Formats: sequence, structure tokens, C-alpha cells
Amino acid sequence: MRAPEQEHEPADPVLVRLRSALRDGSIVANGRVLPERHVAEALGVGRRAVRRALDALEAEGTIWRRQGQGTFLSTPPTPVARRLGGIANLTSPAEILEVRLEIEPVLARWAAIRAAPIDVDALRRMAERSRAAASDAEYERWDSAFHRRIAETMRNGLFLAVFEAIEAVREDATWARLREGTRPHARRIALGNEHLAVVAAIAERRPAEAEARMRDHLAGISRDLGLGG
Repeated sequence: MRAPEQEHEPADPVLVRLRSALRDGSIVANGRVLPERHVAEALGVGRRAVRRALDALEAEGTIWRRQGQGTFLSTPPTPVARRLGGIANLTSPAEILEVRLEIEPVLARWAAIRAAPIDVDALRRMAERSRAAASDAEYERWDSAFHRRIAETMRNGLFLAVFEAIEAVREDATWARLREGTRPHARRIALGNEHLAVVAAIAERRPAEAEARMRDHLAGISRDLGLGG
């Protein structure tokens, strides 16, 4: 039997067809992907299947979505992150975790107040995919998408800009090396379950619990990295 790190999930046929439609431009107009209803009609599939495939493309950075604006090809613009491009050289992983522990539990609390059903569905799918990830790289994609969706769900542009700046620093090679080896298969499952606990609190409109669950999740990551928490 293969080790979990070597396993690969079977290709999603809807995702394969969606990639093809994006390449040939049949569901794209002026850099923007057509609304889900039109994409579902073009592919002859249900909107839920389209939504799952779009989640996967967003997690890998092929598209980006912004509430009220639509779905776009390529990665989202991050002007704040660009202006802070050199901050990674001045910031330690411990400092990043300190900021995340202050910011992201608050984002989760507000998500429990403001999340629409479509947000909860997306968060649940992302959490499930992070738990089922067959490799650390796959987990990383879904984990990043999950935390970003919570930031977007708050619907506050300034908070989102702060989150994007943190994410830009986390992409630094030093941070990536520190994470290596801290998420074996069993740990990825546990982290995915923690994601699902955050989603459950958001879905049930329990702001204080959503905040506490996110704080516990990040504190565990801090301990994994040997940074306390």
C-alpha cells in the first residue's frame, strides 16, 4: 500500500471539463468567469458540482472570487502585500503567529455573524478537502483557501488587506521550511477536523465559539512549530 503522501485523489470530471472551458474561453468574458448558473448550463451539470470545481481552482490559484464582484482568472491583486514585499526579511514566524492569533479569531467571530449560506457551504467543502488531503502540499492549498474564505466572509476590505499582507509573509521560503514535516497524515486529519469545528460554529451562528475554535486551531499550529501557544 502506498504511503499517504503518495496517494492522489481521482480526477473530478467536472473539474477537468471546467479547466478545458476556461482554456478555450467559452465561459470567460473580459477576464471574468460567467456566473455559476451559466457555467452549469454550458457544462450540463449541477451548480453544486460547478461550485466544488471552482473551489478547487480557487485553492490552487487559477481563479479568484470576490463577493459582489464575480469570479476572475488568475490570482487576486494584493497591492498591500506588494508594498510590504520586503517585510518577510524583518518578520519572524513567531511574530506571524502572534498576529494571526490576534486577527483570525476575530475574523471567525464576524464570519459567524455575517456568513451567507453559500459561504458556509464553501467553507465546509474546503475544510473537508483539507482533512482528506493526500499530501502536505494539497493540505496547504486547501488550508490557505479556507482561511482566506473566512477573511472574505467578514466583508471588510481593510481586514482582508491585513490578512493578505500576512499571507504574503507566510509565502516566504523561511516560513515554508519551518512548516515542513509538521503535518504528517494523522495531523492533517486533526487539523481538518479543527477546520470543520470552526465551520460548525459559523454555521450555527455562535460567534464566541467560532472565535475560540479558531484560536485553539492556531495555538495548536504554533505548538507544532515549536513556538509555544
